Amino acid sequence: MATETTTKPPKIDMYQKVTDRIITLLEAETPPWRCTWSRYGMPRNYASMHNYKGINALLLALTPFPIPYFMTMKQANNLGGKVKKGSKAEQVMYYNIIYKDKDGNNLTYDEAKKQDFKDIKVLKYLKYYNIFNVDDIEGVDFTFPEITLRENETIERCDALLNSLKNMPEFVQTDGSRCFYSPSKDVINVVPMSQFNSSENYYNTAFHELIHATGHKSRLARPGITDSDGFGKQKYSEEELVAEIGASFLAGITGIDRASLMENNAAYIQGWLGVLKEDKRFVFRAAADAQKAVDFMLQNAPDFS
Repeated sequence: MATETTTKPPKIDMYQKVTDRIITLLEAETPPWRCTWSRYGMPRNYASMHNYKGINALLLALTPFPIPYFMTMKQANNLGGKVKKGSKAEQVMYYNIIYKDKDGNNLTYDEAKKQDFKDIKVLKYLKYYNIFNVDDIEGVDFTFPEITLRENETIERCDALLNSLKNMPEFVQTDGSRCFYSPSKDVINVVPMSQFNSSENYYNTAFHELIHATGHKSRLARPGITDSDGFGKQKYSEEELVAEIGASFLAGITGIDRASLMENNAAYIQGWLGVLKEDKRFVFRAAADAQKAVDFMLQNAPDFS
């Protein structure tokens, strides 16, 4: 059976660097995932049109640029452009994985798989590379999707997503005073849209509860749902953070204007802060779980790109 080892972090501790950035925003009572999403959707690489995911999607959404498209310096050069002098790079993180057999020899993934990963040591290195926003690149004739603003566009896209869901719980209205997901009954209680300040708030709340529902034992079996430890504790706080980040990803995908959405309450923020200060990998796990939840929900969704 394979054993997994996470090696010592690089000289620049990216776990701590990212966590400190999130903590600073939370201490300023500005939850970073409550950002104003661009009408251009989720952050992506302009050259490959690849959508960034997980922690990278979250971090790139925090940048101040109006168009969330990025490239490496090499990609810009290949298109005949160059990075403007003095531009600040953003970091994209990834794991470099090395497989070693019991004698310490390096193996490829296919070689390790042939051995069913038996007695294979898996070494994971967190690494990063630099990218630049298209606003900091000159000499390239960029073309971007034409954005047509229609009052009901975000509503239609949200409905399209909700209508595409499979193997997800029923929406009920048994309690007209609050919204919640019940793991024991596997139902989502959401009050009528007319009780919300805006339709965006309604859909964002529905997304939050749906992310919780992906953690049910019949779906992704996430410990924060299957084995919750109570308000303010680690599993509970991490699950709430997963739901918040996941809802923000869905808001970006469907085009909701998150500037109009209400902020988290102080108790939730303090709960996240406490765990973040004790565990620098907390936000990485939450972002990864949020991405898995979103991918689960989007299996039958229309193409929102």
